[in-house]
Amino acid sequence: MLVNLPRWLSRVLLASVAWAGTTLPAAAFEFSDPFGDLAAIPSLQETGRPCPPTLPERPLNLADVIDTSLCRNPQTASAWATARSRAAAVGAARSAYLPTVSGSGSATRTVAGDSTSSSGFGGGEGEGSEFSSSSSGNKTRYSASATLSYLLFDFGARGAALDGARALLDAARATRNATLQTVYLSAVTSYYGWVSAEGALKAAQEGERAAKESLDAATIREQVGTATRADRLQAQTAYSQSQLTRVQAEGALRTSLGTLANAMGLAANTKLRLAEAPVVSPSADYTEQLDPLVTASIEARPDLAAAAANLRSAESDIDAARAAGRPSLSASASQSYTDTGTRTRDTTSVGLSLSIPIFEGFSTTYRVRGAEAQLEASKAELERLRNQATLDVYQAHSELTTQTQSVFTAQSLVAAAEESESVARGRYEAGVGTILDLINAQSSAADARRQLVLARSNWAAARTQLAQSVGVLDTARNPDLDTNMTPAATPTRR
Repeated sequence: MLVNLPRWLSRVLLASVAWAGTTLPAAAFEFSDPFGDLAAIPSLQETGRPCPPTLPERPLNLADVIDTSLCRNPQTASAWATARSRAAAVGAARSAYLPTVSGSGSATRTVAGDSTSSSGFGGGEGEGSEFSSSSSGNKTRYSASATLSYLLFDFGARGAALDGARALLDAARATRNATLQTVYLSAVTSYYGWVSAEGALKAAQEGERAAKESLDAATIREQVGTATRADRLQAQTAYSQSQLTRVQAEGALRTSLGTLANAMGLAANTKLRLAEAPVVSPSADYTEQLDPLVTASIEARPDLAAAAANLRSAESDIDAARAAGRPSLSASASQSYTDTGTRTRDTTSVGLSLSIPIFEGFSTTYRVRGAEAQLEASKAELERLRNQATLDVYQAHSELTTQTQSVFTAQSLVAAAEESESVARGRYEAGVGTILDLINAQSSAADARRQLVLARSNWAAARTQLAQSVGVLDTARNPDLDTNMTPAATPTRR
């Protein structure tokens, strides 16, 4: 009977577990992660406070936008899950260093029957009779077996597989960091897109207000006979144009809010309440040296780190392909038990197995050549990314330099345009200026204010783009996230 199995089966299982336990981490053992590889990359929900189901009631500032984007954007969750998948692959590669234990059991019921028959004549003329008898026997057979096998030596195949899995995990981690920086940059860029659109709307509203005042003044002067009808019509045209500009600016603002909501991982029609953005401008001595930034990008960019890790993985693949064509030595032990009801039988076997690949149709050769070609491709990709990194830094640095100069120029432009508008208005009201001069001055002032807001927003976005190009983009390095810079203001509703 199975209940009478000898103690050897328990001993084999306990010995296997004890052997495996010597190779596991000393920390608390968990069957869901025996080697602790997944613990190195906790799930996204375990990295901090969970994403709140709703947005804060208070108006959102830039820091809130970034936090929500990193928490809710699907790209972040995808990159995190990929990294955990690679961590699980490392654990799977580690398992090759442990013995494997398998067991089997069976119960068989056999029903057998034997029958005999005879025939004879008697009891009368020509009469015959047939007789038969039968007997049957039932048998039950029980059997159980356990096998333990352990790979002792394989010329580095396991080590190469583990090294490759670790390299891919490093690549996934670096790719995750690159994704986080991409999401971060998208959030900042979208935020300043909203800042620019809101500033353009305010400039359009100010231009519309000024155009309405000019129209009212021209209408009054026409009524008292000091201006012609043509002056009033020109003022009416300018006012209608300012209304059109304001309507277009409102549409651009709605679009920017939808883009920002999408960057935050929200539905585009989500109602956002945003605090008034702080005014950010470069200092007069704001400069960034190009060469140190290029050098830093080679060391810090996560996409380069991912490419370097993929290169190491390709090197491990070559080692694994070569080891696949070499011998392997394994040890095995097995025990079986059989109970037929009339007798029992125990069988024990222990042995070593040496497997020597003699000919596999040149498959190993081609696997090695393929892995070597993949290594060359990985080297080329790493070199391409290095060149791309220098180009990204160069372009971002050039853009930041341009936007820095644009801010200073736009500030001077606004000062001159507003003074020109004031002079033109005074001359027109005094009767010595024309309505055309006033309209042109108002249009120039409104456009200058819009360009200043755009230049400041572009400068802030360019600074973030440069940090991302170098590979050092994070909250700690973004001075725009200082909460003291955020003024109390009426929130923007959508």
